[in-house]
Amino acid sequence: MIDQVLAAIVTPLKLACLLTTLLCPVLLEAGPLRVWHYTDGRKFTGEYQWSSPHILYLRDRKGREFEVQLGALSNADLEYVRGLNAEDASTGVVYHAPLTWEEFRAKNLTSSQAEERGYYPVDSRRTSEGSLRLQFRRFGPAPKLEANQKVVLRLTTARNGGTRSTIRASYQGKIIGTARGARSDSKVDLPLPASVLQGSQTIVLDLSCGSDPILIRTGKSGAGPRLLILEMEQEGE
Repeated sequence: MIDQVLAAIVTPLKLACLLTTLLCPVLLEAGPLRVWHYTDGRKFTGEYQWSSPHILYLRDRKGREFEVQLGALSNADLEYVRGLNAEDASTGVVYHAPLTWEEFRAKNLTSSQAEERGYYPVDSRRTSEGSLRLQFRRFGPAPKLEANQKVVLRLTTARNGGTRSTIRASYQGKIIGTARGARSDSKVDLPLPASVLQGSQTIVLDLSCGSDPILIRTGKSGAGPRLLILEMEQEGE
């Protein structure tokens, strides 16, 4: 009798724990935790999120966001920020909205297992039905696009992680970007409308794929999804 009572209690608890493991979003850091210095010698710790020409956007250890005027920082910190911006500029990136969390769902794989592998298998197979929800954060005012710029969702595929299926990105229940197929161990850009960066500062995108899975690198792997504004290549370049 006691065993039956315990089973009635433990089984629902196990199910609840399993659902939590399967559906729990993975919180991410946009940059490494760093000790920053003011010009007067004071110090503070924060994770780099994004920077405008005059303002640095950071997050503290508790996840709270705050801003610092770039002009108040030490020369070493300014050089660090310039280095990050120069790295993006060298690849045509003029703006990025940091990825703040990922939520992976599948029938046959937990989020923690996917994290260990370094990639999320996204597909529409009945046995797996892997889907990925991404949340990005836009800091500062909505960016204005020039005629030679475009918004893309950039994904990086894992080794042997390419697909022949169409990859779809949805926003507020509507498909706003697609890409037909992707090579393994490479980057694929899904063109998105500029309006995705003009509304709410919190941008949630849902990724889906056909029956041929795509293996998308996780944020913690160092090559996770990115929401970008790119300079379009000119003819003859």
